[in-house]
Amino acid sequence: MNLSIRQWLAERQIEISQIREFSLGQLAGVAYRIVQDMEVKSLAPLDVCTLAEVLELPLGSVWQDIKLIARLTESLLRSLSEKKALKRNEGTWLAFHIAYLYALYQIIQQEVSLKKPWLNRAMISSQGEILQEIIGKLSLQDVQLQGLLKTLTQGKLTDTQAEQALSVVADSLLVQQMNNATIAWLIANGAEDLEAKLLTQRLTHSLSGYLLKVVAENAPQLAQLQKFFQLGSTSNIAPSESGNLGAAKNSSVGDKIDLCRENYRVFLLKNLSQPLFIESFALKDIYITLKGLVVNTNTPSVDIKKWAQEQLADSENIAVIAAEPGYGKTSFCQIWAAEVARELYPNWMPVIIRLRDIKYGQTLAETLNSGFALNAQTNLSNWLEQEQPRCLLLLDGLDELPAANLGIRAKTIFIQQLMALQAKGKHKIILTSRKNALEEIEPDILSQLPQIIIQPLEQEQLKQWFQQWAMLQSLPVAQNFFTFLKQSGLFISNSKFPELSALVRQPLLLYLLGILHRDALIDDEIWQLAQSPSTTKVVWEIYHRLSRWLLGYPVTGGIKTMLLRSGSAHIHRTQEAIANLLSGCHPQDLLNQIQAIALQILHSDRYQIHLTETSPPPTLPAFYFKTSPAALSTQHSATNTQHSALLTEFSHPKLGEYLCAEAIAYQLKILTQQQKDDYGILIFALDSPQSVAQHLYKLLGYGVLTTEIKQLVIETLLHQPQSDFSLDLLLQRLELFWRGYCQGRWLNEGIAHQAWNYFHTLGNPINVEQINASVGINVFLLLSAGYRFTKVAFSPCGNPQNVAEFYPEVLTMLMGKAAILSHSVWLKRILPQSLTQLNLSGASLLQVMLVKANLEQTNLINANLSYANLTNANLSYANLTNANLSYANLTNADLSYANLTGANLTGANLSSINLENVNLVNACLFDAILTAADREIATMNGAVFSLEQFYTLKKLLSQTSVMSSSDRGDQTAAWLSDTNIGTIDDSQAEPITSVGLYDDDDDVEDETVFSVNPSDYD
Repeated sequence: MNLSIRQWLAERQIEISQIREFSLGQLAGVAYRIVQDMEVKSLAPLDVCTLAEVLELPLGSVWQDIKLIARLTESLLRSLSEKKALKRNEGTWLAFHIAYLYALYQIIQQEVSLKKPWLNRAMISSQGEILQEIIGKLSLQDVQLQGLLKTLTQGKLTDTQAEQALSVVADSLLVQQMNNATIAWLIANGAEDLEAKLLTQRLTHSLSGYLLKVVAENAPQLAQLQKFFQLGSTSNIAPSESGNLGAAKNSSVGDKIDLCRENYRVFLLKNLSQPLFIESFALKDIYITLKGLVVNTNTPSVDIKKWAQEQLADSENIAVIAAEPGYGKTSFCQIWAAEVARELYPNWMPVIIRLRDIKYGQTLAETLNSGFALNAQTNLSNWLEQEQPRCLLLLDGLDELPAANLGIRAKTIFIQQLMALQAKGKHKIILTSRKNALEEIEPDILSQLPQIIIQPLEQEQLKQWFQQWAMLQSLPVAQNFFTFLKQSGLFISNSKFPELSALVRQPLLLYLLGILHRDALIDDEIWQLAQSPSTTKVVWEIYHRLSRWLLGYPVTGGIKTMLLRSGSAHIHRTQEAIANLLSGCHPQDLLNQIQAIALQILHSDRYQIHLTETSPPPTLPAFYFKTSPAALSTQHSATNTQHSALLTEFSHPKLGEYLCAEAIAYQLKILTQQQKDDYGILIFALDSPQSVAQHLYKLLGYGVLTTEIKQLVIETLLHQPQSDFSLDLLLQRLELFWRGYCQGRWLNEGIAHQAWNYFHTLGNPINVEQINASVGINVFLLLSAGYRFTKVAFSPCGNPQNVAEFYPEVLTMLMGKAAILSHSVWLKRILPQSLTQLNLSGASLLQVMLVKANLEQTNLINANLSYANLTNANLSYANLTNANLSYANLTNADLSYANLTGANLTGANLSSINLENVNLVNACLFDAILTAADREIATMNGAVFSLEQFYTLKKLLSQTSVMSSSDRGDQTAAWLSDTNIGTIDDSQAEPITSVGLYDDDDDVEDETVFSVNPSDYD
């Protein structure tokens, strides 16, 4: 005979809904009465099987009561132990039931939040079922389930079985019996077989955490269970096969348990059950061992976890794990932190802090505490002050540190504070970061930090991934996906798609491709996009198809003719799942909401925003966004009040980049939209220059566009229907704004100040000067990239033939704007990416930093580059006709096929330059620094070495050659088609063919050659 809590309540005419809001004390009162009745009926603790009580009922009628039943079972445990000390098997039995119910409730809650289709079947109750529930006789009539529940209720847990359950938890006989019953219950409620198994597997991931919680919060009653979870001191507990759990009840063991620490361990372990995006499985189910290269060593790649554990012995230095997004930095932190909490505690106490969550405080401890998950319960500084246990601080995302009024100095100060903490030797700090963020750290500081860089997945790792994919999907699905990638040649070392081959070796992209392939949304056609050196086209296409997969919109490719077999809903995105997500709204309306939230996150410059009750958040797809409860302190007049809020962020930064790019492209598209006015005249929707400026300052003034977002913006614009969008028109409108910007017009008119108010409502600390700089740099980046695609050279300085419209110092101004934000903006973003193929004819580049600048195919006719530092610059195919390069430093610059006709190179440093293919006709190399061999080559190519001869030639050609050259300067790199090397007569010369970005097309056999090259707008 077993105790039935529901039956006990029904006999006393107490509805379970009446006690849902009972306090802990009130539940203790109910438990006391139940225990009294158990004594009358001679029922023992092993006769309590509340999990079976839950599983015998339909989900729709019981799921909201699962947590209540767990709480009531916990009250029973306490009440029973007050009557008589519990034996170990009895305490284990009750503890596992309580923990399992909590874990089950968490899983159901997650599924409800994801609006899983199987719940549509589970939550429907007939009138007969409702009546049966009222009289307490409702049960699931499933033969297999009833048999499993009978086995669970009738089996009496022995002490040996209890020890096994405590030692191995998920692999124990007790948990396997519970899992079998739960799988059958989920299937009876409408879940499919594999889906039910995956949900139950997710449940067991968090079971250790919930057991720890139950034991910690009931330490006196469960004293003998503490040693299995590294709780308190077990020295006072005598080993006993069947000893009473109350043996150490009166000792000081319970006093030694720090509930805040234990709750944080619980938090880390419970998180292992979080679904991966919208899947039925968790990250742990697909996670594979990561490998990395240790910086400044010649060793082969090593296991990241092994390397990190070795770093624990180094008490002096901060360890750094570097990789680009999508390689698994955050995943590693989550998985390893849970392992440390379970296996290395109490020697080490893991603490994960996402650096995007912090707010800068007066001290480092205050700063770190602001991002600590349990800062409402305890102050992290207390843990840091104690010697034991040592804290393992996993600081995730150095590149995501929030912006501050100090600018990049805040990051430097933060690193210095961390190094000071690490130098004390009490704790261990491990940082994760993008590689480019590390470059902003001072070299002498960075050199002191042990670093490892996560590498793309190797053959053995790929094999392991596909094995796990087979278990989570099906063997045919995994085999077909593997075969598809293998036949595409992506696994061989000399793949014809090297960039794409690198993509499939990133854990995130491999998973996203797996999603598309299992739904037949990826095929051989996508590889055709990989023929260019850039992967932007392929990445954009992947994200675009994922969006179409998620929303079922826009509908393309017709209707699938294959009927989905039963048991495959976990594989395919069904219409039912799409309908649940849309909840009756049009897909375009949801896309608009997604873009609006994405822009807010981008504009906040914090990777996250708070959506308060004053601005109710829309129902956002969990595939794209993560939301969690948060409390915001909002000031109204003189009082502070707490408002409930949701902390909203992207599910992954890479998906966020795509959403932001889509949103920016849509907002840019608005600039080209036209409408008829009251008189029927077609005008722009944003017609006045001021309205355009206001739009762009609010859109682009938050900070500098990342390279990835910029590339995706251009790609999105290229995919717009030509019927309602013109890239040429957009560029014209942006250039008109740019001319006003160069004159300081928008700053004078106060438009930057208007944008400042908007950004500060989102918590972005950017100032007006930074907003103005950001807008200018972003518009320059977009214009440069957009014009490169159209094959028309962007002239940032304006028209040199019209003095009123020409601003030769524009690049000097732009360099100054970049310095306001960060020195790396000019060095890392503009020089290597955005100066190619520009028309800088007549520009003044005095004092402009051009080290390592990429000026390939750039028009620099008549440009003033005297004293310029062009060390390691790429000037291949550049037109430097009549340019002033006197005393310029061109050491190791690439001048291949550059046109330097009539250029002044007096005193220029031409060391380590190959002059063989350089047009030096009439160029002056007086006092230039070059070897004797190079001097001979320069002479053969038409150079002169006398100032007198140079100026004489200039005078003679001033009315002919110079004029001709100036005319050609208005066209983009026209000289490439008719310029000859050296002093060969025009009549004898063969025209130089246009070479450069498209040379490789000659080697392409039977492949589509695209006229659009993504590298044009990288």
